[in-house]
Amino acid sequence: MNNIKLNFKHILLASSALLALTVSQAYAADETDKKTTSDDDAMVLEEIIVTGIRGSQMRALQTKRNSDTIVDAIAAEDVGKFPDQNISEALQRIPGITIDRNGGEGRTITVRGLGPATNAVLLNGRVLATENDGREFSFDILPAELINAVDVYKTPNAKLVEGGIGSTVNMKTARPLDFDGFTGAISAKGIYDTSREKVSPQFSGLLSDTFVDGKFGILGSFSYVKRDLRTERVYTDGVEANLNLDFDNDGTNELEGVSMPTFAEYDINETDRERISGTLALQWQVSEDLLVTIDGLYSKLDVNDNTHTLFFYGGPGEVTNATVDENNTVTHAQGQFQTRIASIIRPRLAKTYQAGFNAEWSPSSNLNTVFDAAYSKSTDNTGGNQAWFDTDLHAPGSDPSQVMFDISPNGLPTFSNFGDLSDTSNATFGWFTWEGRSVSDETFQATFDGDYQFDDAGILNSIAGGVNYAFREKGRVVSKTPGNIQCLWCGVPFPQELFSTVDASGFLGGDSGEFNTSFPSFDISDMQAWMESDAGINATVDPDATRAALATNGNGVGVVELPGDGGVVREKNYGAYIQANFSGDFGEKSWSGNLGLRYTKTDVLSSGVGQEILEILSPPNSDRVVVLSDPIPIQETGSYNVWLPSANVKIDMAEDIVFRAAVAKTLTRATLTDLMLFRNINARERERNINSGNPSLKPLTAWNYDAALTWYIDDVSYVSGAVFHKDLRNNIARKTTVVTILGEEFFSNRPENEGEGSLTGFELQAQYTFSGLPAPFDGLGMSANFTSVYNGDDNSKTYNVVGFYEKGPLQARIAYNFRDGYTLTEAGKRGQPEMIRAYGQWDASASYDVTNDIAVFVEAINITNARTLWFSSFENRVIEYADNGSRYSIGARMRF
Repeated sequence: MNNIKLNFKHILLASSALLALTVSQAYAADETDKKTTSDDDAMVLEEIIVTGIRGSQMRALQTKRNSDTIVDAIAAEDVGKFPDQNISEALQRIPGITIDRNGGEGRTITVRGLGPATNAVLLNGRVLATENDGREFSFDILPAELINAVDVYKTPNAKLVEGGIGSTVNMKTARPLDFDGFTGAISAKGIYDTSREKVSPQFSGLLSDTFVDGKFGILGSFSYVKRDLRTERVYTDGVEANLNLDFDNDGTNELEGVSMPTFAEYDINETDRERISGTLALQWQVSEDLLVTIDGLYSKLDVNDNTHTLFFYGGPGEVTNATVDENNTVTHAQGQFQTRIASIIRPRLAKTYQAGFNAEWSPSSNLNTVFDAAYSKSTDNTGGNQAWFDTDLHAPGSDPSQVMFDISPNGLPTFSNFGDLSDTSNATFGWFTWEGRSVSDETFQATFDGDYQFDDAGILNSIAGGVNYAFREKGRVVSKTPGNIQCLWCGVPFPQELFSTVDASGFLGGDSGEFNTSFPSFDISDMQAWMESDAGINATVDPDATRAALATNGNGVGVVELPGDGGVVREKNYGAYIQANFSGDFGEKSWSGNLGLRYTKTDVLSSGVGQEILEILSPPNSDRVVVLSDPIPIQETGSYNVWLPSANVKIDMAEDIVFRAAVAKTLTRATLTDLMLFRNINARERERNINSGNPSLKPLTAWNYDAALTWYIDDVSYVSGAVFHKDLRNNIARKTTVVTILGEEFFSNRPENEGEGSLTGFELQAQYTFSGLPAPFDGLGMSANFTSVYNGDDNSKTYNVVGFYEKGPLQARIAYNFRDGYTLTEAGKRGQPEMIRAYGQWDASASYDVTNDIAVFVEAINITNARTLWFSSFENRVIEYADNGSRYSIGARMRF
């Protein structure tokens, strides 16, 4: 079997640099030929070209030249030609867009330095419900094959529904009347993850047909993907800062103001992902004046995530010897470090639906109207299905006081002298819990838009206006094993028959320094079954007390709902806008633009429960337990209204030079988690936190100033630059105050509107095709972009460089994407700053057209196996260092 795995990998590695072909590119080319104008005349798209197809490049540049606003776009053929699991991995090629990955796959986006919660994501112009606690959208729930185009609005006009101060991303699915008669395509490939050394399948397809002389059409598309991956990581939960170390407890500190982790995990995470997705669209051209469209989307992402962990922990007061570096970071220490193992389960079951109705009616040649309504729902039902179970090894021959902590030459925390881990004869049960939250999100929205074109009104071309209504309800239910049960088995000898062995050979490629080639682990379901058996209960210190505790919890170790941690937010939005579109000439220069005003009103109703702290208990062998009063339903409301003006202009400065400028006010509503009326109480001795929401939060607003200049060298080549500035108001931050409850101090954290800020930056981009070179080099081309964003503290940079080739049946691409290091937060884990190290990734793909209808392709993602680092202030103060491996695939597609 190992030989089969290696042969598959060698075949892929032997293929030259590569670029994905999926079913979406098969049907997108026809659609692009048929539809070269935008649905919104006032917002023509400026496309970012990511393929080597000359015709696509020429059409994109023409569209860019005619647009008034700054909008980036990727058409379906572009998305399908990257080795992308989802849309975000294609969006990272656009200037100013970076992505955050989970398991090596893109999940959320940041645009011009503004994070996921500040970027509105739409599907066919409608808000998609999300399975997250907040508004941020997880792109990994959707495969690229289902999406026909993606538009990224960096500057808005009044017609665009508010919600994103970073950007508004609109994903579009295919429509049957965009095709001429019957169209079909299928694609299949095998995906090889180097970290897991397994091959998993991916399939996708599309069928579309028209009837009644092309007046009625139906289209369906589907995608299935399975991935088996493995992540290896070191995780510390941050460092303790400003520690004073007294080695011999004589009252004199040998070291002062030092920093070190007191906890470190070595994780081997194995994840099985399965995603099933599909779309359906019906269209009926009722008459020349009326077009009706009904469409739907379904996606289910099922993630089984199992982690085997070896971890060490110890307090700074137990250190008996230590050395530090020039930054006062402890690089070597000897102390009372305990050695434990844990099994962790973190499943994810995300289901997303959307159904929409659209009617476009033109009662006259001057007037066009559109009515659109949609319902969307998303759920993540993992409440109570996440788990942490740990075991104290007490390895024979080990002395916790002799365990050594060091920083490896690669900057990672390592431990040594911890005994023989293969001998588990002294192992005892530790702490455990089942936990998790279930989220449900539902949205309904309706819009009515009208546009009246003037025949002869001077510079005034048209007036557009409309109204919109949206209702959204997001609820969260949190569950956890009761605190009085979590440590009932602490110290009980662990049954030897439950142990298994985890292969850790080659862990992180040796970057973690000294590390065992294997360590013991166990299956949580087997462990729980033994704990709940008579033998397990009788092994506890007080079996009768254990039975009594379990009896109050359904005779098991399962979860109970924590009513104070959950809640429901209901939000109603009302909006209206008016926009005037202009064009004219002055001298030999032509210009066009729009001026608009949008009004929005938002009402928030947040429901939860109120509970008072009655008692704080400190039972033996357990974390402290908070006794709460019975829950009482409570509600709070919030309301606000905002006026959002906008102006866009485009000027043809010369025959080949175009200038664009925009001024607009935008808003992002507070994340739904912050609006939720919840109260989470953590009474652990070192933490003592009370976290809560705030339904009265106002939206984050921004005044945006943008300008762009583009030189069109020829029909396919250009150079462009843009500058932007954002003045931010009503920044939302968690405010911490100290409160005293029953004589004990707690840190109360509640989000508040406070402070202002700004972002300033610029973007550069260029594209050039070497069509003047002699054959076969005339198929070469390249594109590149660079973005710099300054927020007053950090100056972050991102860039992309792409080389491509298309000549005859051969297409190939190699791409490098770089994201500069940045500050995640100034007060993160253990109150310390958190940073992300700079990250660069190489991707490639190639395809060959065997016939006009059949192509074979190969893909490679993260070719050099780049790893991620999350740290505090200095890179050797590691929070997380992770290796997700590289990904290769080989497949074929067919069109019919």
